Amino acid sequence: MNQVAKTYAEAMFALALDVDSVDKYKQDVKLVEASFDEVEGINKFLASVKVAKADKKEVFNSSFKGKVADEVIYFLDVLVDRGRIALYKDIFHEFYHLCNEQLGIKEGVVETARPLAKDKIVELEKALSKDGVKVELKAKLNTTLISGFRVIFDDKIIDTSMKKKINQMNEMLLRKDVSLWN
Repeated sequence: MNQVAKTYAEAMFALALDVDSVDKYKQDVKLVEASFDEVEGINKFLASVKVAKADKKEVFNSSFKGKVADEVIYFLDVLVDRGRIALYKDIFHEFYHLCNEQLGIKEGVVETARPLAKDKIVELEKALSKDGVKVELKAKLNTTLISGFRVIFDDKIIDTSMKKKINQMNEMLLRKDVSLWN
């Protein structure tokens, strides 16, 4: 992880702790990130030195005022002032990690051969969340799986992929003690 991103994430997390709003700020930052992800060319806009800092801040203020905590908007402004806004993905990722640790949420990855619908990810998260422990999964494409999925969290791997089934079948066929004719 980029040390600069970690430093800014820790600063935002410390603020969230101070005002006892870790979950709220986490949700606000998710909203900001989702909004950024929807805008074509946002990375070029944020990284551009031709766009005035004041203009970038005005976009944040007009887009997020009343939707997220003022402190989150101010944090975005600080990132602009310090020339770090282009690192927002790394900063947000580290911020989520710190929030999840504080909130007792386990992080994991669900790998699929094709994009997985958000409602399916939510179903998997609910199925894996037990005994008061919540699991949050991040989707990742892995085209080598063919079909099915792999979930990796908390030092566990749940593999229902076709790739695993084919490998198991191959191992069985290569074993000398297994007869195909039984």
